[in-house]
Amino acid sequence: MAECPQVINALPPDFSAGRLISHIVQMDAEGSPDVDCLAAHYNKQYVVPAPFSLHAQYYYNHRANHFLRRSAYDSAFHYTRLALKCDSILSDSFYLAIDLGLLANIHLMKGEFDKSINYYEQSLSVLNPGKHPANALSLLSNLGVAYLKTDYYETAMQYFRQALEYGQYADTPYGRRSRHVTLLNIGIIHKKQEDFPQAIQAFHSLLDTARLYEYPYLSYLAHFNIAQVYRQTGSEKNFLSHLDTAWNVAIEHDFNQHYLLTESISHAHEQKNWKKFIDYLEKYRTYYEEDELKCDPEWAIWNSRLLLEYNTEPAQALFLLSEGLNCIDFYTEDALDLYALRSEVFQKLGSYKKALENLTKSKVISDSLARRTNLRILADATTSYRVAEYQQMLDQKEKEKAWLRKRANYTNALALGLGAVLLLISFLFYFYRQKMQYKKEALEARRQQLETLNKSKQEELARQKQRLLTQSVQSSQLKAKVLDACERYRRNSAMLTRKVEMAFNEQPVWENFLLDFNQNYPGFIDRILQEYPDTSKRQLQYVVLIALGFSNQEISDMLFVTPGGVEKAKSRLARQFQINDKRRLSQEIMNLFFRLRQEQ
Repeated sequence: MAECPQVINALPPDFSAGRLISHIVQMDAEGSPDVDCLAAHYNKQYVVPAPFSLHAQYYYNHRANHFLRRSAYDSAFHYTRLALKCDSILSDSFYLAIDLGLLANIHLMKGEFDKSINYYEQSLSVLNPGKHPANALSLLSNLGVAYLKTDYYETAMQYFRQALEYGQYADTPYGRRSRHVTLLNIGIIHKKQEDFPQAIQAFHSLLDTARLYEYPYLSYLAHFNIAQVYRQTGSEKNFLSHLDTAWNVAIEHDFNQHYLLTESISHAHEQKNWKKFIDYLEKYRTYYEEDELKCDPEWAIWNSRLLLEYNTEPAQALFLLSEGLNCIDFYTEDALDLYALRSEVFQKLGSYKKALENLTKSKVISDSLARRTNLRILADATTSYRVAEYQQMLDQKEKEKAWLRKRANYTNALALGLGAVLLLISFLFYFYRQKMQYKKEALEARRQQLETLNKSKQEELARQKQRLLTQSVQSSQLKAKVLDACERYRRNSAMLTRKVEMAFNEQPVWENFLLDFNQNYPGFIDRILQEYPDTSKRQLQYVVLIALGFSNQEISDMLFVTPGGVEKAKSRLARQFQINDKRRLSQEIMNLFFRLRQEQ
């Protein structure tokens, strides 16, 4: 990782806020270690001065996504809330839709599906899908995933199909990825509903897409799901072929291998191939930390199978199953499998009463899950029916509105005659001309007033400068004579010279000039002293002369200092006024002077 100042200095000087945040997002996607450095730079430049602006919204949204990808949900929530505060003062509802979708993504990643569904629906309600089809595609697809996770397959399928409708208008890399993920989820629904031909067709279409756009992760997911379908249909050869391909892609690109491991372990156990079973189980063990394995029901089940069926150590298997049950909820599929296997272990140990108790518990869980599934299926069917009914009602109302609008247009066209239209246009044109004439006269009067005022101010400024220059010349001549006399009397001439110069600088002419200046241009000196109360009288002389446009040479003549002394005084003024570049000092002072003149 490069040093942070070097990274910042390497940025192009013409980088705007929008280009910089886009650059940061791209680097974050590429995994660059310089992202935090650039984000801190963006925050200092654009967010700290305006914490609730559009630039700040860009920053908060990026940081929320950054932490979400790293499963840092609390930080992601924090930045999303800040982004939503910015959205409340932005006129475009697009940003509100994006941040509501981001909040839904966080709940989806945490497994809080009901909350995620709620936020996805809110996001879609404020988004203009015709204007932003790629975002509509993403939101609808994620909403379908939330319903898929809760086993509402028909509802999920409806949202996936709606997503694909918008996907055909989103021909960007982001839109293509969202469209392909949606097709993958449609294939998964077909697989879960045991519609295997449709599932195979969907997954094979993704393989072609993955080769075309070089998406290795999409290829990995497609091969893995095809392998699962072939295993369910009993096609052993095709299953092993696609599973091996998925393994090769996952190893080559370092993808997460959890699902491959569980599928391979399950298949090895089904085939009673204990050598592969042990190899995959050992690989599973090294893939996770020891603390994670203690509460992993899959690890407890497969390890117990090995101890029970291969090593014949039922007591140790019972211990693992009990540990697994301590970490999970009762009414879950994992608990069902653990209790069923515990029943088998107790039978092996001859504890038939405990075996019956565990079998009863597994039956209770099975019945509960079956009822829950039936309720979901019923709710899913009801939802689908209501959605279709509601859509039909909306279509009917839209047709009625269209007919009413058409009839109203015909009625209005017949009611309004050409004469009435021409009369209305004539009146409008007359009032418009009158309005424009009044506006033109007002602008002309204002222009003349400003020209007169500006001319008088310019004349007054010229008189002030001329009078000051005349006084300066007279003082210079007097000073030259006195210094010449001092030179002739060389005894202690240096001290005498210094006192003469101090006397010239302390003449009351400057006090009179400042009073006169303040009368003609009130507010300027007060404004300088208000913002910079430590400004000395000497520094105030420099400020006034700079504001009047005098050059360094003219200032040095009037204040009896060298041009180098003028430069040093300007440097001190720049530091006191907190101006980084002293070359900007004169421009800043003159800008303030003319701005106050215009306000008078």
